[in-house]
Amino acid sequence: MSFRTKILQGINLFMNRVYIPRRILQMDRPIVMHISDTPEEIYPYLYKLIEKLKPDYVIHTGDMVDNIKLEIVPQLEQDYHQSLKSFIKNLESSGVQKIYYVSGNHDQKAKIESLTEKGMVMEEGIIVIANFKFYLNHFFVKESPKADYYLYGHSFEPQSHREGEELRFNGLEAIRVFSLKKKLVKELPYPLGTNGFRKMERNYRSL
Repeated sequence: MSFRTKILQGINLFMNRVYIPRRILQMDRPIVMHISDTPEEIYPYLYKLIEKLKPDYVIHTGDMVDNIKLEIVPQLEQDYHQSLKSFIKNLESSGVQKIYYVSGNHDQKAKIESLTEKGMVMEEGIIVIANFKFYLNHFFVKESPKADYYLYGHSFEPQSHREGEELRFNGLEAIRVFSLKKKLVKELPYPLGTNGFRKMERNYRSL
């Protein structure tokens, strides 16, 4: 990433505006966007990002209302339901071809299934997009099916890494954009304060 791009992204993040480098906007399709562990405070940013990027597919690897730790505070279930309903409605009205929802430990899988109209809901498993295999799981597990990409969330460990020919991406670190035609993967930052809203703080190294 060039110094100029870093400066522009920093300015736009500070102002809560979306900046997407031209090389990402011009990536060949189909385009897949991966997000994970999303607090509701960043929903408006994600909606703007999807509007500008226009991904063909969105993969969410769990904890969709991550400011509400539902497993710890189940009494906030109603707040979770309201935020989840709004999030799914906005995602599915954005023009994305298909959305894959992985249920996290702070999610309710049955509730996601009841709200989605164009999404696929799962706990873990393999999906195939344009002949590429994606293994999806909220958690990182050492023994997993072989795939081209392994997408996960939940914790900052392990960080994104390569295992043989498989690329493994942690969705807490950054928003990832995949151009499957040329097998390119690029990163976009989450908005400032995201880890604070998640009640998690951690730096990471780029893969």
